[in-house]
Amino acid sequence: MKNLLFKTVLSGVFFLFFSIYCKKNEELKHQRTIQMKPVYTSVSEFKLGIALVVNQIRTNGIYAYLDTLPNGKPDIYGRKQPLEYFGFSILEKLEADEQQIKKAVYDVFHFDGATFSLISFIMKAQMVGDISVQTMTDLLSQIPLPPFAMVGFKAPEAPVIPVEVKDDCCDDCNPSIKILVTWAYKAPCGNYEQGTTGYAANNTLTNMSSGKACRFDAEISDCDCPDGELTSTVETPAGAAYGFGKAGKNGAILFPQSAGTYTVTFTYKVCGKTVSKTFTLSVK
Repeated sequence: MKNLLFKTVLSGVFFLFFSIYCKKNEELKHQRTIQMKPVYTSVSEFKLGIALVVNQIRTNGIYAYLDTLPNGKPDIYGRKQPLEYFGFSILEKLEADEQQIKKAVYDVFHFDGATFSLISFIMKAQMVGDISVQTMTDLLSQIPLPPFAMVGFKAPEAPVIPVEVKDDCCDDCNPSIKILVTWAYKAPCGNYEQGTTGYAANNTLTNMSSGKACRFDAEISDCDCPDGELTSTVETPAGAAYGFGKAGKNGAILFPQSAGTYTVTFTYKVCGKTVSKTFTLSVK
């Protein structure tokens, strides 16, 4: 009797074990490994984006201020020339060989912190009052991500979308968002500031100076379905002076000109699911 009872219990344990094993094995078979990759634009996309920026520079009659005061601000009484000249030189390099293309991309960003990049010239035009904060922000929002890896720059990441999307794509889709501070350019020179970029603890930056242009990119992970919709919004202090605009597919540019707390929120909708992530910027 005891042997029969022992065999019955043992059979039940083995049955339960193999049931769990088979279920887990089926789950593992069903799950897909979602790979991530750095996001860069193609050279042709980069050319198009810079061409649009140069066209807007020409339309707005923006000047490049070539001299700097001791306090780092542009000298409005010093040398200047139409910024479109600098823009056209970048476009010419983008039509040349690989070495010239690299120089052109460098001229746009100066990720080493050097002055007189295309971005710094645009910011200086706003500093002297030639263009509004929102016009400056709109111009910066049109500048694409670099077309290749560059020293001092961390590219945002995105899922690798399969060539053939399966019908059950949504079964393994549980999207989440990380926010990357993709780049930041500061007053008074409009130079790149590497210390601000990257992932901030608790998605929060405090005691930030005003007059700094920051690009944020939402990194979507844990879902490689291609039909998601991403939106970005900003909440600002009452009466705040600022510029805000969508940048590329997953980014946003924020330029806070007055003190207070600013929050940038990214919301992603896919497969009937909605996730959000907020970044807080405290400006002194």
